Amino acid sequence: MDLRLPNLANDTVLNVAQLLKQPVGATRTFQIHLQRLTLDEGQWARDVEANIRLTRFEAGILVDGEVAGVANVQCVRCLNEFDQPYRSVFDGEFRPSVDVRTGVPMAAPEDDDVFIIDHNHELDLAPLLRQVIILALPMRPVCGEQCAGFQPEFPAAEDEVDDRFAVLRTLLDEGTE
Repeated sequence: MDLRLPNLANDTVLNVAQLLKQPVGATRTFQIHLQRLTLDEGQWARDVEANIRLTRFEAGILVDGEVAGVANVQCVRCLNEFDQPYRSVFDGEFRPSVDVRTGVPMAAPEDDDVFIIDHNHELDLAPLLRQVIILALPMRPVCGEQCAGFQPEFPAAEDEVDDRFAVLRTLLDEGTE
């Protein structure tokens, strides 16, 4: 049974109460469009597009899909910010915090990689998408092949020697002879 849900625009929270009542294997598919998603302090992704499928399994809901967009990152060479496109496939496991039929609280999962469906049976995709996008970005982003690197405001004067280090310079000179 595959029901198509409407597209979500600038929202990552889904009520999954009906899906939790469905038999194992039931699915829901939809698309998410986010103008902006905060990744970290001072870092965000924009124009986030995600195709998502929710699949009911015995212990909760499996979310899988593909996400793409643009994130602002800082070049490791010149320290300028630039837009870095990304694309990634992902999956994540969500477990309910309360039983959907009885309202009885359920034991918290022991696995830290499992996300929680809150007591209102709402699943928030933002933490999962945030993790996926951060992992999809390069560890050492470079703004381009032609990046010249860091350009100091004042060129370093290589010939100037601090008088306090003059003795050390003589030791270096003796070691090369």
